[in-house]
Amino acid sequence: MIDEVIRRDKTEEKFARIEQIRRECLKSDDIIQKTDYGDGGEKKPGKVYPITLRKIARTSLSPPRIARRLFRLARFMKATKILEIGTSLGITTAHLALARPDARIITLEGCPELSRIAREHFNRLGIMNIELMEGRFEENLSKALNQLGTVDLIYIDGNHQKEALLGYYIQCYQHSGNDTVIVFDDIHSSPGMEEAWEKIRQKEEATVSLDLFTSGWVLFRKESSKQHFRLRYI
Repeated sequence: MIDEVIRRDKTEEKFARIEQIRRECLKSDDIIQKTDYGDGGEKKPGKVYPITLRKIARTSLSPPRIARRLFRLARFMKATKILEIGTSLGITTAHLALARPDARIITLEGCPELSRIAREHFNRLGIMNIELMEGRFEENLSKALNQLGTVDLIYIDGNHQKEALLGYYIQCYQHSGNDTVIVFDDIHSSPGMEEAWEKIRQKEEATVSLDLFTSGWVLFRKESSKQHFRLRYI
């Protein structure tokens, strides 16, 4: 996995159309009304505020090299069931779909405007195997997991707070198999995220964990001894 997925990075022609959309978003001064549900703990309407597409693209999208890494991971795993928590503009989601065109992919997004734009991007790219669930993660996560059953690859990139992340892990682990990989984004972005990551990687069932600094990966292979890797060159 380290050789084929993490170390081996190259830009392929197939990424060009997705990255063209990324560049357009990075230059766009279009303003949308973003809905933010905060910590997700209160059943109140989300906070709605104006923000430019450019700022969302600059602050919320996974960089191209990270999106390519997830592409290689999905392809390496031959994942047939993929879940993403946090669609944003759909750029990373598109990479996952490109890696596994025959896979079933469910992605969750809380903001209606971001959901609309992501769907437009999927249609523009001709991607047909992504189902976007719009609404609070707390309401849609269990629905998505029940529909997918045992999930091969889970990418968590939404609500970067300790308690939320731990809650997502508990639900997702219940739908994991021996070869499932869960990827947590931004594990070192705050003390709370670091605490959550430490709790997760020390779980007995998390037999193998990888700290890539920008993200943390957890595997549940029962035949593996308890191992933790920190990849400093990433």
